[in-house]
Amino acid sequence: MPNSIITSVVTETRGRIVFRVLEARLCRRFLLSALAVLVVFPSFAQTQSTADSGWDGHLVWVLPFENNSSQAGLDWLGASFPDILDQRLTSAGFLTIRREDRRYAMQHLGLPADFHPTQATAYRIAQTLDADYVVFGNYTVAKGRITATARVLEMHGPSMAPPLEEQGNLDQLINLEDELAWKIALQVNPRLNLDEQTFLAASRDLRLDAFENYIRGSVEPGVEERIGHLNKAVQISPGYVQAWFALGHAYFENQQYDQAEAAFAKVPKGGRLSLEAMFYAGLSSLYIGNYVNAQADFSAIASVLPMPEVLNNEGIAVNRRGQNGTAFFQRIVEMDPQSPDYWFNLAVSERRQKNYPAALNAVAQCLALHPQDEEAQNLRKNLTILKDDPSSLAPSQATAAEKNGPAKETISGSDDSNQTDSTRAASSPEASGAAPDDIATSAQASSDAASADYEPLERIARAYDESSLRQGAFAIEQMNALKLRSLPAAERAQRLCQQGREYVNDGLLLEAERQFQLAVAADPNSAAAYAGLSEVHEYAGSVKIAQQEANKSLQTQPNAAAYLVLARIALSQHSLLDARKNVDDALQLEPSNSAAKGILQAIQAQQGQP
Repeated sequence: MPNSIITSVVTETRGRIVFRVLEARLCRRFLLSALAVLVVFPSFAQTQSTADSGWDGHLVWVLPFENNSSQAGLDWLGASFPDILDQRLTSAGFLTIRREDRRYAMQHLGLPADFHPTQATAYRIAQTLDADYVVFGNYTVAKGRITATARVLEMHGPSMAPPLEEQGNLDQLINLEDELAWKIALQVNPRLNLDEQTFLAASRDLRLDAFENYIRGSVEPGVEERIGHLNKAVQISPGYVQAWFALGHAYFENQQYDQAEAAFAKVPKGGRLSLEAMFYAGLSSLYIGNYVNAQADFSAIASVLPMPEVLNNEGIAVNRRGQNGTAFFQRIVEMDPQSPDYWFNLAVSERRQKNYPAALNAVAQCLALHPQDEEAQNLRKNLTILKDDPSSLAPSQATAAEKNGPAKETISGSDDSNQTDSTRAASSPEASGAAPDDIATSAQASSDAASADYEPLERIARAYDESSLRQGAFAIEQMNALKLRSLPAAERAQRLCQQGREYVNDGLLLEAERQFQLAVAADPNSAAAYAGLSEVHEYAGSVKIAQQEANKSLQTQPNAAAYLVLARIALSQHSLLDARKNVDDALQLEPSNSAAKGILQAIQAQQGQP
């Protein structure tokens, strides 16, 4: 496509892409606003650096790598590079543009999803995406070996950095991509305070065959093919969170809501994917009539990020359980008074409570925003009858379900200007896949508005802007990090160490190392921070660094965690006397420490003791 056409298309779609795709850049604006609000903390009057929050601040766009081999069957490798690189760069504190956002951008630029732009075209698109860096790459495969080359374009120069190259056996693809991610991270930020070995250890539990099926399951055009590959991925690696998340999306798209709910339940709570997973799990639960689970999921999200879409669906789940969810809808219309769907839902909920004047007021607000809404017109007609003369309603007849079979759920989204074509299709009544108990269509509502059988249903918010959920979660994460600046150094380090411990428990070594490094920067006398770093390096296989950090921790303050790192290392080196001494020191501090008792048992087993 000529550059002039690209420029034209970019200009025409700039607004939609900036607001839909660039969650990272929107977060920056959100953070600036947050800083203005947080002036109640005196320390925030000072200039904030990105290091204060652990946020690097660079927005990186990694393009799929080009296949320069003659083997078309290896095209999936090109999509694998952005996946690993994005994960590692995100873990290291950079901001990246996800595959879903890249796909959205390409679609609205009139380009195929697998389009490989020239450097000139990519530069023009990256300008619109407001990216700081663009990563290009290609690869060749011959005789079971792969050679990958990456180049980083700095947009603010602009300048192209020297090429980065990695070679290795094809069965070591993931390690090669981790190495490349490390080199790219250093090229973008030479002062990166992370260890190379931590990068390389981040994928140690990921099997290549599971990874291949995950990538193929992410890029296949047919949903059935995607489901097949993703199922293989989770069968091979049952703890593969990204694969479970993608599988849940594929099932949801295919209206297999039971399977979608089960797949999303495999995504751990508290991770970067957990809010989105809970949102779709909640939707799946609504569609299969599992309202208890739906309410639990939406309530969990709302406790962190009370978005109108989330509160709307929580209120629906409450109503479907026979309780009163009116308060949810009253709160939502205060948050977003320009949405006719939320006013409609408030009217339906007030009607259930027989508060007809309030319901009429709400439906009037809905029709003021969307006068052509036939369902709202019928609801107003029904409410007018109920308020003035309920006895004039037609006698009860057989329900619409009994007469016509299962109908379809009404789904929120009267204005779909910000939805993709696939989202609009999925949001239509024909694609909603509502459970048979949830019966209401506009046509049936029209014929039944004057009947005693008339029972409108609330509109489920399904076609929400996914980037809003991600950017909101990210902004909250960064605001919490900024709030730490108001704490004394020792307490700030303690909070960072707690987060680091959680990351270690989840196996997120890069994220953990960043938190412990920030803790050391806040309080150089934090024994817990050095102990945490020693454990990260131990798991990453950097034994000497792990020992050094453990000794720093013990010099600051004796603690069981550091002693146990030294004990495990000594045990792995068959230095049983050193291992025993460190375990004894740990048990002296914490007599009930189960990890210490486990190491002691292993030592005794090697010594032949009972």
